[in-house]
Amino acid sequence: MMEGGQMSIWRIIVLSCLTVLVLSGCAISIDEPNPQAEPEGEHAGTEQDMKQDEQQTENEEKTSKNVLTQIFEHFFEPSPEDLRKIDNNNAKQLHYLALGDSLTAGVGDEYSKDGYVGRLTDSIKAWPSISEVEVDNRGKRGRRSDQLLKLVEKGHYDEELQKAQFISITMGGNDVMKIVKHDLFNLKRNAFDKELRAYKKRYSKIIEGIREKNSTVPLLLIGFYNPFSIVTNEANEFDSIITEWNKVIEDIAKKDKNACYVSVEDLFDSNKELVYHTDFFHPNAKGYDKMNERILKAMEKCNMEQKINKEIGYEE
Repeated sequence: MMEGGQMSIWRIIVLSCLTVLVLSGCAISIDEPNPQAEPEGEHAGTEQDMKQDEQQTENEEKTSKNVLTQIFEHFFEPSPEDLRKIDNNNAKQLHYLALGDSLTAGVGDEYSKDGYVGRLTDSIKAWPSISEVEVDNRGKRGRRSDQLLKLVEKGHYDEELQKAQFISITMGGNDVMKIVKHDLFNLKRNAFDKELRAYKKRYSKIIEGIREKNSTVPLLLIGFYNPFSIVTNEANEFDSIITEWNKVIEDIAKKDKNACYVSVEDLFDSNKELVYHTDFFHPNAKGYDKMNERILKAMEKCNMEQKINKEIGYEE
C-alpha cells in the first residue's frame, strides 16, 4: 500500500513540474497601444502583423494543450496491460448449451471442430468478459422437433437448462425431410403446409419449456436451408417452403426479448464456394465457417454480447 501511495505522489510531483515547464514555454503577449500614430501607409501592414501574432498565439495554445493531454494520458490513463489485467480479473465462465440436430452436432466438419458450435465457442472466448466457455453439446444427427420437445417436457434437460447461460438451437431440417422421405414420389404442397402448423406449435412449446426452467437465458435460434437447391440452379417450390418454415423460427424469436434469429438459408443455395460436405447435404468446414460468420453478425445486431454479459454478471 505504501509503495502504491509513494508512486501516486511521485506522479503528481512529476506532473506538476512538467505542467509548469509547458506553461512557462507558452508565449503570452499583451499588445500595448502605441502613443505615436502610425503613418497611414503602414496601417494595412500593422493589421497583417496582428493577425499573424494572433495565429501564432493560437497555435502555441493548441500545442500546449496537446502536450498537457499527452502528459495526463501518460500518467493517469491505464495501459493496455493494466486493462487486460482488469478484464481478466472480472471475466466470467460461460455455460453454453447447444441443442438441435446434425448442424449442432457438426456433421460434415472434416476438421472436427464441432461445426458452428466449436467455432462460435472460440469466437466468444475472445470477448473480454469471458474467461472460459463450458460447452454442453446435445446436438444429434436426425433429431426432429417432436423428439426435442419430448426431451424438454420429460425433464431430460432440466439441470442443463437451469445451468445454461447461453443456448443455441438448430431444428427443422429433419422435420421437412420426414415428409420428403414419406411422400418421395408424390410430394404435395399441402403436406408441408399441414406439418408446418404442427411444427410451429412444437417449436413454440420447446421455447416455453426452456423458459419455464430458465426465464432469462439468451437464446440463439438458427434457421436451416434447402439442400436440394444444389441439384438445380432454378428456383423451385422447395425454396419457398424452407423460407416459410424459417419464418416460423424468426417470428418466435421476435416474441422473446432475449432471443436472436439467424438466417443461413442463402449460404447454401449453391455449391459454388464449395460449402457442402461430400454427402451434399451437410456443411463442410468452410460451410461452418460461413455459418459462424453469419451467427456473429446476427448476434451483434441483437446485442447478444451485452445480454450474455448480463446473464453471467459481468460488469465493465
